[in-house]
Amino acid sequence: MTERVVITGGSGLIGRALVAALARDGGEVAVVSRRPGRIRGLAAGVRAIGWEELPEAVEGAAALVNLAGEPIAGGRWSAAHRRRIAGSRLGATAACLAALAAARWRPPVLLQASALGFYGDRGDEELTESSAPGSDFLAATTAAWEAAAAGAPGLGVRSVVLRTGAVLDPRGGALGKLLPAARLGLGGPLGSGRQWVSWIHRDDQVAAMRFLLGRPDLSGPFLLASPAPVRNRELARTLGRILRRPAVLPVPAFVLRLLFGAMSELVLTGQRVRPERLLAAGFTFRFPDLAGALADLLGRPPRGGGAA
Repeated sequence: MTERVVITGGSGLIGRALVAALARDGGEVAVVSRRPGRIRGLAAGVRAIGWEELPEAVEGAAALVNLAGEPIAGGRWSAAHRRRIAGSRLGATAACLAALAAARWRPPVLLQASALGFYGDRGDEELTESSAPGSDFLAATTAAWEAAAAGAPGLGVRSVVLRTGAVLDPRGGALGKLLPAARLGLGGPLGSGRQWVSWIHRDDQVAAMRFLLGRPDLSGPFLLASPAPVRNRELARTLGRILRRPAVLPVPAFVLRLLFGAMSELVLTGQRVRPERLLAAGFTFRFPDLAGALADLLGRPPRGGGAA
């Protein structure tokens, strides 16, 4: 019988990439969505189901992957939007734990989404999986998100927490937002440009998730980010070089704060991380340097070497 993987948030940027990879290998995938009827273009072996079908779907599944949550960059961080960001993550995770608790034949592993926001803004400090959490809104929300999944091991389910960096994919996420301005030669550094960006190529993100799914000896938090983080100004410069466009005009911090309010902290602050546990487990990054990753994603050969 074909092994089945159940994925919540499977229509998001990371979810779509994981679903496509599993489908290419002939896997059976159930994508959990609030609006399953609106999901189009599903590959063979992939079906969309509603949240009410989650308990039935996890019964006997090979894995449950929980990626569901309101996009954090979906608008100004009003009080209502902050509640949606936190509530969507905690609610989805609670539903996953309830489904696991109710199952007679539980999946052996839960992959639980998290993010580098767990650490807050830490300047130049190098962070690993063992580093303490931060204390700002995103750090508190992410810590609560992880805590909501903490009951899985007590149900006999191996739990792996994915503290993911900025996933580079031209179809969305951070890179998708940067590309229009960068192609016009307006992709300069944001704010001071000194803030760290811990990033990961879309294909390495998917490969790391599949690596962790297949390793029953691994559990707990893992950093999913390249071992070579860059400063924001280096990201802008390297992207400009790949696109053959200038990338020198900075966007002042006060302009970003006027446009986006508190949400501007997403790009004006950052984390410098090293995926210590992932590397120690033997995972090999296909795209460890930024220039090579961007060249692959944008279909252009790098020019002038790696990140400046």
